[in-house]
Amino acid sequence: MGKGVSGMFSVARYLLAVESVDMLRSREECSQRDLRGPASEKTAFEAGPGVANGATRAEGVIREGPRQIRSRVVWRRVALCQHGGTGRTVYDGMSSILPGRARPSSPMIRALRVAAMAGALLPLAGQPARADDAPAPQEPAAQVPGEAASAASAPSAPKWKWEGAIGPIVSVSPRYAGDSSRKTSVVPGFYLRYGRLSISNASGFITRRNSDDIFRGLGLDLKQNDRLRLNVALRVDNGRRSSDSTALHGIDDVRRTIRARTSVTYNLDHGWKVGAGWGADLLGRGGGNVFDAGVSHDRRVSEYTTWTLSTGVGLADGKYMRSYYGVSPVESTASGYPVYEPGTGITSVSLGTGWRTEINPQWVALWGGSVGRLLGPAARSPLTTSARQWSLNAGIAWRF
Repeated sequence: MGKGVSGMFSVARYLLAVESVDMLRSREECSQRDLRGPASEKTAFEAGPGVANGATRAEGVIREGPRQIRSRVVWRRVALCQHGGTGRTVYDGMSSILPGRARPSSPMIRALRVAAMAGALLPLAGQPARADDAPAPQEPAAQVPGEAASAASAPSAPKWKWEGAIGPIVSVSPRYAGDSSRKTSVVPGFYLRYGRLSISNASGFITRRNSDDIFRGLGLDLKQNDRLRLNVALRVDNGRRSSDSTALHGIDDVRRTIRARTSVTYNLDHGWKVGAGWGADLLGRGGGNVFDAGVSHDRRVSEYTTWTLSTGVGLADGKYMRSYYGVSPVESTASGYPVYEPGTGITSVSLGTGWRTEINPQWVALWGGSVGRLLGPAARSPLTTSARQWSLNAGIAWRF
């Protein structure tokens, strides 16, 4: 299609050029007749009727043969070529272009004809010989090495440094680990993060960096990337009071202490992650050492809601077991429970689930629950009235 249009434009340019040459030639012939005078004009006029069928020579006078007029422009130009002689007619002014043999053109006219034809054929010769003339795709401009380096070193979007959340958290849980009765509590949950530092009084609190687990206490991320996270934290262990349940009457309190916790989390593919942690009583108040390990999976069920499924196991050393599940001789006398001195072992296994819904960029709602079972020395303790444990929790938070 493009090739045909280009050819039509080339032919049009050629015809215009030929018309221009004809006009120049007409002017030249008019000038020559002006120089020859009326006698020459008359001779040419008288020869007019006899030249219709070709060129003839008589008395050394050259009579022109037939030559076709190519455009109206030439007719108008010829009509204007009048010399004002008596006895002159329109036919007399057109004698040079009526049928007859054309006399040789001047070198200038021949050169103009050749240039016109070359100008018309040159665009066609430059056309590629193919069926379609769609333009070839342009090659991308070469990138200057300095520009590429500057683009690569351009700073990325700034990450969050300060962020936080605050809101109420409601929970239903056993009064102590191993009790059959439950309590309902409402606490003002909070969370605050600056860079790698964070502080929270509730696990599971979620803010904008919702790919991270929120650990209770004052924490520091020693290492964090897309796969691995290494965290250390200090948290308050409230211990246990005998007034928490009637089943603990005569049992000494477990004093409040400070625990140091170290945890490692490794992110797998498709939302899976594994983690493990260890916590120690820094003040030596009978808290001992505890260990935990677990697997969790996060799945986005809608644009604004994420579902989490997790399972875990807990272990503890003998000091922890005796503080929370043991009965000393003095306690046995005061409470009536038999003396019980457990050792190191598995404390429990659990299965939990949680849901998180983004209400809007500032508000988030979360709820969930867990079921578990005490095992080993913890399940055999006289203080354990129910080995099956379950809990529920829900909360809403405003994020900033």
